[in-house]
Formats: sequence, structure tokens, C-alpha cells
Amino acid sequence: MPEKTQPDGATICRSTGLLSAAVGEELLMMSPAVGKYFNLNEVGARIWELLAEPTTVEALVAALTSEYAVDADTAREQVVEFLAELRERGLLASNDAAAAPP
Repeated sequence: MPEKTQPDGATICRSTGLLSAAVGEELLMMSPAVGKYFNLNEVGARIWELLAEPTTVEALVAALTSEYAVDADTAREQVVEFLAELRERGLLASNDAAAAPP
């Protein structure tokens, strides 16, 4: 399982240069830079949609718990794991400076 690499409060968003297309409730993506395809299920596709704008783990958890029958702790654990997997594949960008105190 990927480790948590996202500091609490840091903003995250999609990496640029990815191609994507909805296929039913799933999302098919391709990274031309690495020549790989990625397939996201309905919830993964929703998270990807939310990542169109810079956001935080907590904002993702809040959105998912309001849209799906999942408690906050379970959603947070799964979101952190999913984001770590996206990051390992080069699909996320982050602004860790946003998490630093002023």
C-alpha cells in the first residue's frame, strides 16, 4: 500500500498533459509523457473531477461523504491511499507550500 505523502492542508490538483474520456461511469486516461493508460471507477472519476481545481484532502473527504454512503474516517483513509497511487503514477501536482504556516 502506498504511504501517505501529502502533508495535511496541502493543496493538490491534476498534473497537466493528461488526456481523458468518460466511458460510462468510469474514466479512461492516458499520459502521453509515459505512454500509459489509466482507468478510474466511478468514485475515482469523481475524485479526478474534483481535482480539476486545487483542493485539499479534507475538501475531497467532505465532498465524498456528502455524495456517497461513507463515513469520514473511511473516506479519508481511501482518499489518501488513492492520491498516493495517483502521485506514484505522476498524475498529481501539489502545492506543499500552501500547507506551511505563514
